[in-house]
Amino acid sequence: MPFPRAGVNATFSRESDPPSPHRRMLINIFLAFQMLGLIGSCALVLTTTLSRRAPRNATWQNFFTSWIISTVSYALLLFSGQLGQAQAGKDPMFGVCFAQAGLVYGIPALTAATTFGLIAQIWFSVQNLQARKVKHERLWTIGLLILPYVALFSMVIASWATGIHNPEVVTINESGMFCHISGTSVGRVSAILVALMMIPTVALEIVICVSLRRNWETLKRMKHPLAIILRVVIFTVFAILALGLSGVFVFSSTHGAGLNIVFATMPVVAVIVFFTQKVSNSN
Repeated sequence: MPFPRAGVNATFSRESDPPSPHRRMLINIFLAFQMLGLIGSCALVLTTTLSRRAPRNATWQNFFTSWIISTVSYALLLFSGQLGQAQAGKDPMFGVCFAQAGLVYGIPALTAATTFGLIAQIWFSVQNLQARKVKHERLWTIGLLILPYVALFSMVIASWATGIHNPEVVTINESGMFCHISGTSVGRVSAILVALMMIPTVALEIVICVSLRRNWETLKRMKHPLAIILRVVIFTVFAILALGLSGVFVFSSTHGAGLNIVFATMPVVAVIVFFTQKVSNSN
């Protein structure tokens, strides 16, 4: 059954664009979340980098650095002055559109990999809490820091190669929010890659939850025992949501503006979670 052309259902419609005023409103909401995520992520990274009192965790900083790259990439039309074209339903300048089209297929793999890295670091911490030394932890950490950018550049290069050989497929997507590569399998490959990273992330989160439950008495003696638990719970939701979105993107070549806005809220939620934890930990 076809989706209506207006109202809430049109936000998630896969068949047509919303009316022009509605379209502009959705694009502005999408970009507002991207800018909030960008400002918040930059603030957190700068705080931990410049403050002597703030803990410096490489995987934590890598996680928020990936969201800085993500938000800049998705807001590229705004920064390049091409937003008006997108809001009017027209293709932006080819160079900008081509650059963004490549980046948006690498970003999901980047953020999925940094999420896995952060959860792996939490697992290392839980193991150390139980006096179980992780073998070659430093090497594992270096690998977790490098993996996200290998995934990013692999997808970006593959996307740009597709765009160079078929310039006509580089266009604004149906929601008008960013440029993409239409009619190819690049999006499905990106979604599959995200799923392959999120499955072990969810599995590791389950292992952490079981381990924390078994060692609850030891955990309660820590200064802020709920911080680790809250992070695991939040990122379990993140991982499940990412898996769900990946499934949609794998089995559907197009999707409505609503799913793009859901994805745009992720860095904002991450910033809120970590900022509130830092405030509570400082009290």
